[in-house]
Amino acid sequence: MKLSRSWLLLPLLFLAASFAGCNGNVHVTGKVTYANGQPLTIGQVIFTDDYYMGRSDLDKNGEYSIHTLRRNDGIRKGTYRVYIVSAFRFEETEEIKDSLQNYRFDKPVQLIDDQYMNPYATGWVFEVKKNCKIDLVVYPPGEVPEEERTEEAKMLFDPEYRKEMQRKQALERGEDPDQPIHKKRRSVNPNLL
Repeated sequence: MKLSRSWLLLPLLFLAASFAGCNGNVHVTGKVTYANGQPLTIGQVIFTDDYYMGRSDLDKNGEYSIHTLRRNDGIRKGTYRVYIVSAFRFEETEEIKDSLQNYRFDKPVQLIDDQYMNPYATGWVFEVKKNCKIDLVVYPPGEVPEEERTEEAKMLFDPEYRKEMQRKQALERGEDPDQPIHKKRRSVNPNLL
């Protein structure tokens, strides 16, 4: 049986149509700044809905324009969690010398708080229905005001807060929060050793 060329191209056409944004892509732009108005110029803004992702590098003014496969193709309409990745700069360190050669390791310096680098902790969730501008404000590591710290960020990055919440949950379940948790030991089949 011989297939015509048009049948062979059909799967490629479906794939191309899905990437081209048959649902009508929209353009999302914006600026990322610190609370003092200074732009964040290093990093990448990510929009995700766990299945689909749009991204954009920050420029020298802290501005971004979300795209999927190529510049200016926009993003599908939908609800997205937003976060930032790669917001690090590198500082030169002292040169290390040994008998064979010299080494220099650049030290990474984190520019924004951990809260903004986790899609579940930022608190940034946006419904994108049309072309829009979304500006984001970030803080340096450890400087997020308490009223802007999300519950998720506290649970992920603050061990004392997490411990206190686990204590409250134990009390709500009627358990003694100070009682150590005894885990059931797993037995090992000696024939498998």
